[in-house]
Amino acid sequence: MKKKLNIFLTVLGIWFILFLFLDWWNSYPKIKVVQVKTSQLISDKIDSIVQKSITEYTLPGIGLGIVKDGKIIYQNSFGFQSLEPLDSFSINSQFPSASISKIFTAIAAAKYWSSKGIVSKDLISMIKSSSDPKSDLDQLKIENLLTHTSGIKNPGLIEKITNSRSNVSLSEFGEEIWNSNYTKPDSVFFEYSDINFDLLGYLLQKSANIPFESYLKDNILIPAGMVNSDFATEWPENNNSMTGYQETFVWKRIEPKKLEFDRLPSPSSGLITSIEEMNLFLIHLLRGDMGIFKNELKWLNPTKIGAPMGFQEIRIDDESWLGHFGGQAGYSSLLLFSPQKKTGLILFSNARDTKGFRKNIMSQILQVLPASN
Repeated sequence: MKKKLNIFLTVLGIWFILFLFLDWWNSYPKIKVVQVKTSQLISDKIDSIVQKSITEYTLPGIGLGIVKDGKIIYQNSFGFQSLEPLDSFSINSQFPSASISKIFTAIAAAKYWSSKGIVSKDLISMIKSSSDPKSDLDQLKIENLLTHTSGIKNPGLIEKITNSRSNVSLSEFGEEIWNSNYTKPDSVFFEYSDINFDLLGYLLQKSANIPFESYLKDNILIPAGMVNSDFATEWPENNNSMTGYQETFVWKRIEPKKLEFDRLPSPSSGLITSIEEMNLFLIHLLRGDMGIFKNELKWLNPTKIGAPMGFQEIRIDDESWLGHFGGQAGYSSLLLFSPQKKTGLILFSNARDTKGFRKNIMSQILQVLPASN
């Protein structure tokens, strides 16, 4: 018995040492950047905040853009979009924006259905022929998808393990959902689920009879000046070294975190864009009733109370902002804007945010920004 115990403890010790070695071997050290000199310039102060965050939060790379009073006042990036091969993070780096994609899908839905005289309170049955007789999907309103009040849930851990599929086409996903035995809940409640927006994108694709990614490109992205942005139809993309990372368990180094999309294109999460082009988008958002998306924003928020459907209301230092968080695998993003403050910000980092660095960095930056004109 004692001999068996010794053997077990020896094997366990060897396994633990091997785990520590592999945890170190398959990871990268913290990124070091050269700190800028102390300066009274706003841009230098922001540079300093962002550079310090790389070390403080173990970030491989980060990009930030700021629009104020209708102009781009800041866009810069630090670190790397890939550590092997070593490739610098730039304001043009093509980045998976995660759930910020929902804002674009919401605006696209508003643009198309408003042109058909359909409002968000209309039933889905008005935009898609009847679902499976056992399903209640056609009893939902469009706004139920936009506000995550459909009762549709993301798959649980067990379901993900037993029915793991990735890169399913949006058409195939939509048909499966549309013909599922969905039961409408008795009462409306909020439950965040990517499926709501992926289903919304599928319905838009069917209604417009145009591939989802093409409709978004022609009607939302290009008019906003985002000519190099797309909803991905494959991942990873050719000639894009962008890699997401996360902290290792023991050594607090960083290791790659693989990104897989459940669906492609993904209306909920699949926008690939850059800091430079998100700044252009922010300019249009901040124009509000004078901007190119004025009708869409009105359709998404007819009462002008709270956040438009598809957007989140976010509190930073007791101040309210509109925007959206994004996070998937080893990528994190945050978009903030306020027409009242005439200010918008976008942050991208190829690191998983487990420490709240997005809000912390934004908080520090907002403290050094000047008041609007």
